[in-house]
Amino acid sequence: MATSRPASDLLDELRAAAERGGWKRTVRKRVEINLVWEAYHRIPAANADDEYERAVLRRLLLELEEAGRIQLLRADDREKVALPAAIWLLPTGSATARPAPMPPWHPEVRELATHWPVATPKQRAAYIAVNRWLMTNPDRSLVPVRERSLEIFGRHGSAADFPMPEKVLDTLRSGPLFSDREKLLRLIGAFVVHPPLLAERFTETIGDGYYQRVGAGRMLLVIENATTWWSVVNSLPERHDLGYVAWGLGNTFTASVNTISARHAVSQIRYFGDLDLSGLRIPLSASATAVQNGLPQVRPAVHLYRALLRLGLPIAAKEKAAAPTDAARLAGWLARREYGPGRHPTHPR
Repeated sequence: MATSRPASDLLDELRAAAERGGWKRTVRKRVEINLVWEAYHRIPAANADDEYERAVLRRLLLELEEAGRIQLLRADDREKVALPAAIWLLPTGSATARPAPMPPWHPEVRELATHWPVATPKQRAAYIAVNRWLMTNPDRSLVPVRERSLEIFGRHGSAADFPMPEKVLDTLRSGPLFSDREKLLRLIGAFVVHPPLLAERFTETIGDGYYQRVGAGRMLLVIENATTWWSVVNSLPERHDLGYVAWGLGNTFTASVNTISARHAVSQIRYFGDLDLSGLRIPLSASATAVQNGLPQVRPAVHLYRALLRLGLPIAAKEKAAAPTDAARLAGWLARREYGPGRHPTHPR
């Protein structure tokens, strides 16, 4: 059924706003009346005859409902010219699109063939990534689940499907492959790493605080990510110069740096975290606090960052681009001139 130009314009505005919010047009979408008013006011010449605007909007909504484009909520505002509390935008696309062709399955996941027709697009993308990984005959030596997730979905999935590949398995729990957690972990050779307990004081026992004593040295190495913290602590060689390894807990380190006590004789603080804007702002801010407290500046763990640049996977930026001067200041924290030739970041200068 054809609609008037103002009604069509209103519908276009409503759909465009819903799509900006992620609506895919495959299911109906509720739009509150205040947002309907906003869309109405964006229509040029919506009220060319200067009528009472509530009456104009009501007429347009009724026209769209009669044409089968929207559905009005029964509840209204009980005004003399009543408007609904909200409307439903009705779907225009099919939610049951024909699934993509199945891949040839690895023998260990061939049972996915029976689930493929009813799987969601997200599940199919995840099945494909795991299947591709298995097809490479990977080393399945046990590693933390986030490290394995990064390997599988970062290297064998797409950035569009998995913008944060290391966290995919944190929440993906549906379907035959992902609903049985223990079976999945056995299949991919992974285990769950729990973050350490949080406490202010340095501790001597494994996993009981921010700062874990790992040796007799005077260097504190701070790791932004809990999984990386676990991996570093559990892969240290027999001989090293570290004294403590700490979990920075993201931006918490900018405050927890205040808990470092002089009695622990920390002479160097090294940091390793994400190479994004917040990941570089954290150690810079913590360093300023450390200096105010009479502690050493926070320096980068250079060899870990070099390994990240060599082995890591680039991921689409989650933050707005920094101004050139700010970007230069942040990148300057990683300047190699702070270390002499051949120096390892865990060797005191």
